[in-house]
Amino acid sequence: MKNKQALMIFLIVFLLSIVAIQFFRSPGAVAAGNAAPQFTLQDMAGREVSLDDYRGKVVILDFWATWCGPCRMTMPMLDEIQEEYNGKISVLAINLKEPKGVVREYILQQDLRSEVLLDEDGSVGSRYGAAAIPMQFLIDQNGIVRDILTGFSPGMGSRIREEINKLL
Repeated sequence: MKNKQALMIFLIVFLLSIVAIQFFRSPGAVAAGNAAPQFTLQDMAGREVSLDDYRGKVVILDFWATWCGPCRMTMPMLDEIQEEYNGKISVLAINLKEPKGVVREYILQQDLRSEVLLDEDGSVGSRYGAAAIPMQFLIDQNGIVRDILTGFSPGMGSRIREEINKLL
C-alpha cells in the first residue's frame, strides 16, 4: 500500500512539474517548427563549436548540469541513441553555468561520449528557453526544431528514436 501511495505522489509531482515547466517557459522561447538559434560555444578542449557545423545532420541539443538528477538519467540514454544511429545524428550536451573542471570530472566518471559544450554564462540556454533541465531540442537537417522534451520519463528514449526515424 505504501508503495502505491509513494508511486502516486511521485507521478502527481512529476506531472505537475512538467505542466509548470511548460507554463513558465519564457514567451520568446524556441518552439517546435522554429529555426534553431545559432550559437558558438567552447568544447572541453577549448575549441569553438557552432551549431552550423552540424548542418545536414539531425542534432539533439541537451541542456544539463552535473547536479541535476534527471540529467544523470538522460545523458547515458542519449549517448546510447547517438551510438545506435552511428554518425547519422549528433548529440551536443550543453552544460549550463558550471566550472570546466567540475564538468570534466563528471564526463570522465560517467564515460560520456557526446560532445560537451560549455554555456558558461547561460546565454544559449536562455535563448532556447531552457528554464528547466534536462531539456532536449531535436533539430532536423535543415536547422528546424522538430521536438522539445523536458525532464525525464521512462518512454522518452522511444519518443526520441521515433522522431529521429521520421527525420532520417
